Amino acid sequence: MRILIIQTAFLGDMILTLPLIDLLRAKGAASELAVIAAPAGARLLETQGSVEEIIEFDKREADSGPSGTLRIARAGRTFGADVVLVPHRSFRSAAIAALIGAAKRIGFDESGGRALLTETVRYRARGHEIERVASLAEPLGVELPPGRIPFRVRVDETAEHGLDARLRDGGVEDRFAVLAPGSRWATKRWPEQRYAELAGRLTESGLGVVIVGGEDDREVSACVASLAGTKVLDTTGSLTLAQWLAVVRRSSVVISNDSAAAHVAAGVGTPVVAVFGPTAPEQGFAPYTDRSAIVAAELDCRPCGRHGADDCARGTHQCMEDVTVSRVFKAVRGLLDDAGSPAGPDAAPGTEARPGGMV
Repeated sequence: MRILIIQTAFLGDMILTLPLIDLLRAKGAASELAVIAAPAGARLLETQGSVEEIIEFDKREADSGPSGTLRIARAGRTFGADVVLVPHRSFRSAAIAALIGAAKRIGFDESGGRALLTETVRYRARGHEIERVASLAEPLGVELPPGRIPFRVRVDETAEHGLDARLRDGGVEDRFAVLAPGSRWATKRWPEQRYAELAGRLTESGLGVVIVGGEDDREVSACVASLAGTKVLDTTGSLTLAQWLAVVRRSSVVISNDSAAAHVAAGVGTPVVAVFGPTAPEQGFAPYTDRSAIVAAELDCRPCGRHGADDCARGTHQCMEDVTVSRVFKAVRGLLDDAGSPAGPDAAPGTEARPGGMV
């Protein structure tokens, strides 16, 4: 059976779609797999080697508008899919599925284009996104495993080449923490000054600090680096995606907003502290690992939507302002202690992070 998946959302969404791809492979449900993906998602799939065909859909630039949608539909039709799975819930994604013309088009009952699908699966609002997306395989007779869905982000070993020299030249000799201060949505970013203060606490405890991010995160990362008052290595926008995955895997701990870096850490097995502001873990996007801790403010206004926004509706950004550096550092310390790697003799005292829990 030839299966095509349409996932044109953000990089983090593609990361959380990888378990569906692996499940279809493991259960023998697909003879060949293709994915229609946004540029960042396409780059990720290239590092994973898990599908036969990647169809890049640059919906915000080169493929914006009806002509781009038609081009992608033609490319999808050429693949000759028997089944199209549509985890992305937009009308456009469902329309592309319909234009492709596969006999089975399966998506969620909350899809904006559900009338264009041949079958829908209930969107479990309180489940994790990995489990929700994986449930799209059930109409194909694929039984989901009990407990956690297997989740793995593969790291290309060749991406390690040159990293030692890069880290060493940046003053990172041994164990290090990764900071990922960027996000597409401004309200999901823990303030740069807080990340900078955390960098100081981490270096005092004996960890190096590496900042990661994409091209769009350069300004935020540069601000963190300039405010840190300590030596940090800012790699933002200068690594390939494969190298970015490798850096995250080699790190001792990742501190991230509710963004792709938190999911990468979970997928490569690195402990991760995720700072949540306008969104909440109950929406299904917490790091999918027990080696994690979530730090968030308790406010009656959150979550204020499925995604972040460019501006806080109350004008306060209190959900992030209330998250202190001490709380985040204690979460880091707790995870490192649980891993048998204490943050250092000068680490601030405090309760340990509960893996996978709120602190």
